[in-house]
Amino acid sequence: MKTMVKIFVDHEHLVRVINTLTELGITGFYLVEYQGMAPKTWKTFRLSENLDMALKAIRDHSEPGVMVNTVVGSDKCEKIIKQLEEALKGIRYTIIGHKVTSIKVKGD
Repeated sequence: MKTMVKIFVDHEHLVRVINTLTELGITGFYLVEYQGMAPKTWKTFRLSENLDMALKAIRDHSEPGVMVNTVVGSDKCEKIIKQLEEALKGIRYTIIGHKVTSIKVKGD
């Protein structure tokens, strides 16, 4: 079985994540830049029913980040997460592991 590991960090910590993955022998990953809101910010947030106002409010209050995704063997997932936690100690991050039930890749 495989696990998709998703690591969410602020941009300035991206290299630390990639270096940690590389040290663990992981060389395949992809990145997604996003705008997000932390739970503390979102907790008191109330959106207007007006779509333009709602989008503007989200743009004004959200923060940029990057999500690094990689697929690993489920037997290696806990070790990878522990190493990432150690490497990211003292900074804000989120790590999510999703079980992968199917992978289909069509190359060139």
